[in-house]
Amino acid sequence: MKALFWVFVAIFCVYVFYTGAMTVWSYLEVTGVVEEVVVERASRGDRNERATRIRDEIAKKVAQSGIKIDERSVSVSDQGPTLDVGVRWSWPLITYQGDDLLSLPLKHERTFNIPAR
Repeated sequence: MKALFWVFVAIFCVYVFYTGAMTVWSYLEVTGVVEEVVVERASRGDRNERATRIRDEIAKKVAQSGIKIDERSVSVSDQGPTLDVGVRWSWPLITYQGDDLLSLPLKHERTFNIPAR
């Protein structure tokens, strides 16, 4: 009985480590996508549609990387010389039959200075 208890404790510890590592991975992935898209797209094109293009591109690339997100979770605000970007998503901690029973809400917010052309 004692051995079975320690097997369950070991499985639980591995699960906690795996879930934590995947949560950190998702945060780093979103951060990387935001950096890449803003650097790539911020200085191109018309200022009037810049925020919309960046928001759509971030939502598309984050979804392609395997993180569940929709366009409403991404906000981009063009303030002239700065660009405020915010991304909110939740990482599932416990999933049962395809439903997320417990999720960890995460967010990444950053302000970028956009150089004048």
